[in-house]
Amino acid sequence: MIWIRFSSFCFYFSLIFSPFLVQGQHSVHTAGGDGSSSTGSVAVSIGQVAYGSHSVGTGTKTQGVQQRYELVQVKSATEPSLVQTNWSKAPILPSKVTIVLTEGQSFQVGVTWDKSTLNLFARGTYTLFGALSLPKYIRNLNLVRAQIKVQVLPKAPPLGLTLSNNSFEASKTNFFINVGAFLVNDAIDNIHVVSLNGDGYDNSYFEIQNNILYWNSEKPAPGKSIFSIVARVTDRDGNTLDKFFDITRTRPEFEALVITNTFSPNGDRANETWGVPDLRVYAGVRVFVFEKDGIPLFYTENPDDRWDGTYKGKEMPIGTYYWVIEILETREMRRGMLNLIRK
Repeated sequence: MIWIRFSSFCFYFSLIFSPFLVQGQHSVHTAGGDGSSSTGSVAVSIGQVAYGSHSVGTGTKTQGVQQRYELVQVKSATEPSLVQTNWSKAPILPSKVTIVLTEGQSFQVGVTWDKSTLNLFARGTYTLFGALSLPKYIRNLNLVRAQIKVQVLPKAPPLGLTLSNNSFEASKTNFFINVGAFLVNDAIDNIHVVSLNGDGYDNSYFEIQNNILYWNSEKPAPGKSIFSIVARVTDRDGNTLDKFFDITRTRPEFEALVITNTFSPNGDRANETWGVPDLRVYAGVRVFVFEKDGIPLFYTENPDDRWDGTYKGKEMPIGTYYWVIEILETREMRRGMLNLIRK
């Protein structure tokens, strides 16, 4: 009797040399390898059924057929069940896993991981499944897959928020004015959303679009030149950072305002009324229009109100009238002439 050792799986079996044919008991080889003797060699693979042996001129020949094994499970004891990775960084996943067959054998096979459910830009633990690369003699009727958990670690929050410009000039006609762009200090990511944090303070006068701050209000906010807002930056991992900003609205100097001295209320829809809308940003405005003899024809404290050239429903004649404007906020006053024409 001769013993042959299969080096790959340390499996031993016996070969009987005889001058006559010997029908052996069917046996299933659970390992594979090559054996040799002084008269020849033999090769047996995993899952091969040996069903007979007979003598040949140089030794004993064993015949067999291939038997397909069934996959039972994927072992996780020898592979990591949880892999951690930094936010936005691809994890290093095992390229092989250990499987167990019906006869109890275990060995490693390749695996291809499905990463479609993994979001590297959101902290959390994700379960990934992997397709096994199996030899032809191993069946997987139960569609067993490899499984691993990947934990995406939290991202560090943004470090700071700045505004490229914090002042703008008031306008009597444009109520959507670009103020400046927000810049986020973040060493890890460059994608953020900046928004106004609620309607508190003076946030209601402004709007943020694509991280750009705009004045967006028809409200005159008379007497106000400094506006305080609270902006919030949010990164892709849900971290937030709030910061206060003071926004300065520059107003035209009262002495520098151009006040028209002619208007023509004749029904042609051009220059029909007279007024000074630039005054809407000042607090405590008084506007008067007088006849030559000092009789008041028009008075308002709202700069958006305009004189249409009438008094008590009657059209005033062509001629020269006089206006007086007072600003209580700055304690300034101006006077001038106003020509009414009807061409």
